Amino acid sequence: MRFTPQNYIDQSCKIPLANLPETLVKGHQLAVKAFAEQQQAYHSNTTVKSTMDHYLNALNEHVGVSSTLRVQKANTKTKTTQIKPKAVTKRTSQTKVEIRKASKHSKKWVVWNLDLDQRFANEKFDSKADAMRFIHQNNLKVVAPQAITKPKATETKIVEKIPDEIRFIQRYVQMHDKVRTRLVVNRLLSSLQKAMLEKRIRKTSVYAKEILQIQDQLIRCLNRMGEKAEISIAKKYLSHYRQIASSQRIRESIALLKRFVRLHGRENIQEKARKLVKEMELMVNTGKITKRDPYVISLNDAYKSLKAYLKDDKGTPKIQEEMLNGIQSLLGSSVSLVDSNTNKSLSGVVTSEALMQMDFETIGLQGRFRELIGDPAVGFRAMVFGQPKGGKSTLMLEFAHYLASNHGNALYVAYEEGYGYTLKEKITRIGAIHPKLHFAEQLPKDLHKYGFVFIDSVSRAGMELADMIKLKNKYSRTSFIFVFHSTKDGKFKGGNELAHEVDTIIEVENGIAKGKGRFGQGEIEVRF
Repeated sequence: MRFTPQNYIDQSCKIPLANLPETLVKGHQLAVKAFAEQQQAYHSNTTVKSTMDHYLNALNEHVGVSSTLRVQKANTKTKTTQIKPKAVTKRTSQTKVEIRKASKHSKKWVVWNLDLDQRFANEKFDSKADAMRFIHQNNLKVVAPQAITKPKATETKIVEKIPDEIRFIQRYVQMHDKVRTRLVVNRLLSSLQKAMLEKRIRKTSVYAKEILQIQDQLIRCLNRMGEKAEISIAKKYLSHYRQIASSQRIRESIALLKRFVRLHGRENIQEKARKLVKEMELMVNTGKITKRDPYVISLNDAYKSLKAYLKDDKGTPKIQEEMLNGIQSLLGSSVSLVDSNTNKSLSGVVTSEALMQMDFETIGLQGRFRELIGDPAVGFRAMVFGQPKGGKSTLMLEFAHYLASNHGNALYVAYEEGYGYTLKEKITRIGAIHPKLHFAEQLPKDLHKYGFVFIDSVSRAGMELADMIKLKNKYSRTSFIFVFHSTKDGKFKGGNELAHEVDTIIEVENGIAKGKGRFGQGEIEVRF
């Protein structure tokens, strides 16, 4: 018998709790509550429903395996007295069955038990006729005689927000058979581990096992790959991951509204606006979005706003405050009304739930520099100060080399030393040589291609606080590391107002670097 939400409470007395694994025993305890009172908790909460569906599948599979083992043992005993012990004990009630191919390339046939969703023990037949003979001998009922039916594909669920674990599985599957850089693989691993640390993915998750598998696979990949590699997921995992990845899909209207919100306040995005308008029209014309969609009114308002913007062809798309708040109240935490460049709220106010759902991209630092300052966000600012000859430049050259080797293009602007012997000697001693690490004597006019810019030093560059803020506003996704000289009493030149404008402060003194800031704090030795 197959356990379902409808019969679970009545039939739970038949569950062999003493023989179940610990995870299924815990699942049973939750199921008793979920399926009580006509399955009220099961039908009213999507998380409970997903968890219980997973538990029932595991329970039915466990019960099915146990029955198979019993049949095999009975057959083994019968072998001592019979020459062809292949028959299964007749059943008083007819079991619904199908005849299927044993495997894709096999010439054998099997009888499939639809109640237990598995074949009858190890029975394999050379022809359909032999399979039918077995069915009649054992009083079984063929649902589709002489037919080979494929297992039903998992139905894709339309949702407002895809759970984090499924999103990561989707991202991992998309990498299959594609060439990816070490940076991309490392970012996925760092984001995955961050979600686990922040408990956005928990041990009790339905897909916790798959997430841990993916984490291990990414780590092994990073240990083996060079700068780039073709990612290949083993077949035994790939089909399962793809099934999970396709189990949920964002509602089309939600996806379009998210794209609309991201255009707010941006310049020169006429082409993106035109594409979005065309996709909105296509979704409506093809019937993928209908009047019954719960977000059709907001989508219509967004469409009108884009058409007005394209007609004027000036400025930036404007979203009225009422409309923006209306979208937020409709979608709740399923969309973050945040500018992806600045990570700032577009409406000025967000709910606590929306704030917790915001995904802030981090660098993915590892090793000793993570020990020093944690894992900062993309576009962070750091201040480094210390006495002359204390090791500031040496430490920052090492940092720049690490970033270039693992996270993208880095520029070291050596105002202090220029292209001199001392700079060359430090580079040689540290081994700071990498095609993505660049040097300059002055700050170039365009910094867009650099993910990290070191300015050594701020005083020699003649920069003021306003210059630092201007750089940050112009290059929001570029991280700036400003090097300062300290005064005789150990304080940095420039005053406390500079400290308020950076995310991390690093002090270098007596061969020890101490970091503190928004992303963490720690200390490491300077390698002279």
